[in-house]
Amino acid sequence: MTESSLLRELGQVSKTEVGEVFREFLRGSIVKMACEVMTAEVAELCGPKHSPSDCRTYRAGSAAGRILVEGERESVTRPRVRERPGAGGSREVELLSYAAANDPEQLEKAVIQALMSGVSTRQMSVVKPKSPGVSRSSVYGKRREHD
Repeated sequence: MTESSLLRELGQVSKTEVGEVFREFLRGSIVKMACEVMTAEVAELCGPKHSPSDCRTYRAGSAAGRILVEGERESVTRPRVRERPGAGGSREVELLSYAAANDPEQLEKAVIQALMSGVSTRQMSVVKPKSPGVSRSSVYGKRREHD
């Protein structure tokens, strides 16, 4: 969704739907930005695309992945990088940007905020339906850690 299509869509929805349309636009923008940051990290690790180099790291295609946006999982295609160790073979290189985009701390903060606002541990899956780890037992464990 582009800015102009966002403005067009906002003009066509009711006032109650404006917030959801805007949040959806923001989530899409965050996912796009995360993908751009991962691409930049790959270029830094492996050099420019389509330019052979003597780097120990190299591009290794892509894989389906998920990142956390506002405590909810969003699907992405994540780039893969491999490294050639000195004695042959290769190993996967973890992208720091991908690891940061999956940091569960943001979800934990959202869960704690909801609990502090009076949401029952049984209702967390309703509040954050696309979030990992919001079952009653895992939420109860997070609550006990912070008491």
